[in-house]
Amino acid sequence: MEFIELKDMSHVYYSGMKNEYKALDQINLSVRQGEFVAVIGTNGSGKSTLAKHLNAILLPSSGRCLIRGMDTREEENLWQIRQEVGMVFQKPNPFPKSIFDNVAYGPKLHGLARDKYDLEEIVENSLRKAGLWDEVKDRLSQPGTGLSGGQQQRLCIARTIAVSPE
Repeated sequence: MEFIELKDMSHVYYSGMKNEYKALDQINLSVRQGEFVAVIGTNGSGKSTLAKHLNAILLPSSGRCLIRGMDTREEENLWQIRQEVGMVFQKPNPFPKSIFDNVAYGPKLHGLARDKYDLEEIVENSLRKAGLWDEVKDRLSQPGTGLSGGQQQRLCIARTIAVSPE
């Protein structure tokens, strides 16, 4: 089974009654477990739109997007898909919470920590992997939004790493 499979997938943005923009047009793609794929293109060519389909942030206008055989259009699959597919966007988007709570959010939501010590370990390990631990270890209770732009981006990477997406 393919890890990611797009079948004749299209995405159309609508603005107004007759204005539409087809960002993706009948995309077919198969990606196996462990395979790396680069998506390149000019501004407005649909790269971000494609990425948002892989986490079911957007749903196809037509065709299908399957993650491990799970259709992103089926609501019962969303929880597992979003746990398996981590997303970090170009513009950092930390939650209006503490640094600790930003990273702990996903593990709490998905029940990945048995107790507070587990959660503390997940947060520390994720911040270390994102190269942020040494800079924030003494101010974990401060807002993530107070970090510099680069630190916010690494915080978002740590938040994604914390749920161990596939």
